[in-house]
Amino acid sequence: MSSQAKSCRLADPAPLEDELPYVWRKAMRGHALNVDALAQRFGVTSAAIETFLTGSENDSMLESIAAILQLNAPAIRGLSQYRPHVPHIHAVTRLQLPFEDETVNAWLIREEDHTLLFDTGFERDSVFQLIQPLGIAEMQLFLTHDHRDHVGGIASLRSVTKKQHAMSYGQELRLGPLHIRCIDLSGHCIPTYGYIITGLTRTLCVVGDALFAGSIGGCADAFTYQMALRNLQHHVMTLPDDTILLPGHGPATTVGQEKRHNPFFAQF
Repeated sequence: MSSQAKSCRLADPAPLEDELPYVWRKAMRGHALNVDALAQRFGVTSAAIETFLTGSENDSMLESIAAILQLNAPAIRGLSQYRPHVPHIHAVTRLQLPFEDETVNAWLIREEDHTLLFDTGFERDSVFQLIQPLGIAEMQLFLTHDHRDHVGGIASLRSVTKKQHAMSYGQELRLGPLHIRCIDLSGHCIPTYGYIITGLTRTLCVVGDALFAGSIGGCADAFTYQMALRNLQHHVMTLPDDTILLPGHGPATTVGQEKRHNPFFAQF
């Protein structure tokens, strides 16, 4: 098992999944704009735009490009310092699993006699080897989407998977004290399933790669980009501010913090 694979408390800090250049480029793709198109708009060279996108400070250009891409400029400025904080909940564990040179999250929730796992990582055996010492005899498996870094461990979990759930949007399920509702978070991938979970001390929402702390999942084109933003606005940003969001990469966050610090959603 890779040394990258480890169990983390919900409240443990982690680096953001996306640095600023990735945020810029995701928004550019979502607006069907490339470097040359931005350069033409500003009357500068493409090299100047490339330099800016990699972190060169130019406040007037930042304001202008953020406006064109419908990103929040103050949130853009603060992104490098943004580190979300969430409370510790004993029942929730972030499984940080290896994915090539990076990592991917799976989320383990254990409450009373019920164990739920959301996504399975990339490697076949890393998730099973990580949970095996926990003595889990059976669990309920949920998937957010079928990208390879989220489904790679399914086969190794067959001996402990009581049921792999295939919920439809709007469907609700009760497992002991936990209530799970499935929501549509398609955009980054079609389909994508989010899961709102109540029954613990705080409401949780498993968002997969639809949203990261300070960013969103990359979308293939303008159509899927707008779909992703609509679904997140409707299904996630309308949840109470203290709802804890469990992304497919990077740290946990909350709805309220994303409303303040995520350039795609911040309003100040």
